[in-house]
Amino acid sequence: MIDNKLQNSGSYASHEGYLRTLDVMAEASMMSVYCSCGRIVVLDRSEMRLRLRLGKELECTSCRNRRISEEIDEMDNHFNGIEEPDGILL
Repeated sequence: MIDNKLQNSGSYASHEGYLRTLDVMAEASMMSVYCSCGRIVVLDRSEMRLRLRLGKELECTSCRNRRISEEIDEMDNHFNGIEEPDGILL
């Protein structure tokens, strides 16, 4: 059962037996988007616009934490002088 008013985004999620657009699942100041891993992320619209203007990806908490952990590991390796398997000093 899809209400004609809800056909804005083209993205739907099942909620209590009804299909709803992702945009309607949150308050008007919030926006739902898909992370690259497939999770639905609910963000404040102003935060979303700022992140997009800065060229950042919109990502879920899990992907964000994984990315930050990888960046920290890369910086640790670089400043500790650990070499990569291909012989390049990080």
